[in-house]
Amino acid sequence: MTTLVIIGNGFDIQNGLPTSYWHFHQRYHGRLDEHFSFFPEFFDDQEWSNFEENLGIFNEDEFNEQAAWQPSMEDMVESSSHLYGYEDEIAQKVDELVDDVTTSFITWVRAVDVTLASQLFEFPDGAKFINFNYTSTLQDVYSIPDEDVLHIHGKARWNVILGHGIGNGNQSTSIAFNENAPWFDESQRTLASVTDKFHKPVPEILKRYRAQLEGYGDIEKIIVIGHSGNDIDLPYFRCILNAYPDAIWENWNHGDGISDTHSKLIALGVPQNQLSSSPSSDLGTTYPVAG
Repeated sequence: MTTLVIIGNGFDIQNGLPTSYWHFHQRYHGRLDEHFSFFPEFFDDQEWSNFEENLGIFNEDEFNEQAAWQPSMEDMVESSSHLYGYEDEIAQKVDELVDDVTTSFITWVRAVDVTLASQLFEFPDGAKFINFNYTSTLQDVYSIPDEDVLHIHGKARWNVILGHGIGNGNQSTSIAFNENAPWFDESQRTLASVTDKFHKPVPEILKRYRAQLEGYGDIEKIIVIGHSGNDIDLPYFRCILNAYPDAIWENWNHGDGISDTHSKLIALGVPQNQLSSSPSSDLGTTYPVAG
């Protein structure tokens, strides 16, 4: 039997690694709170528990008011340099925001020490892995060969892909031309580009890896560990479900995540008689480490 294992952040957390967004909040809130004041979803999410999703809603008007002095018609008649200076300042402040958030996140991810993790169970022989985490816990702690692990969103040391799934990532190029104030069109598109820069390009990623996701052969079991089944990742799950419709699914999670992920997998189309859900703390009993 060939087994496909889908790994979410709950796996690293269960293995003792500080990889929740709460840990990121503890480390970087002092540096990033000022930036996140322009993302209203963070207001009700003080621990950034939905960090990536929150990046999809940006208050452009408030950022514009605080980032730069916007010239009046009289100012621009007096000198076109007022407009160009305003556009340059908006572009600079947008770059600063995006770079600060992205650099902080990647620095945090790269600082996770996987040697702090402990092996808690044994994976089935010959299993293949789709890892939504950036860490190398599977390779370094569970001795899984690197060639058996697909890091679908990149690795800590290489090509970290983060972001939200709202829209299509083309907001800045799709907004209508501002006929009432055409001289501010470029700056408005720069402001709209913030959510584009934080957009996770799932369709492109899925296109890149579709052949691999569908080419694992005779998959009879799919094990999901510590994945919340969040909406942005459902296209990958749907691809896997369609590729291996007869496989049985095991959902391992903790707390409310057990029932939440179970319901999401059912809604996705996993047949109820092919899905079981259990606490991830029982993994060591079902898949014990060899003595």
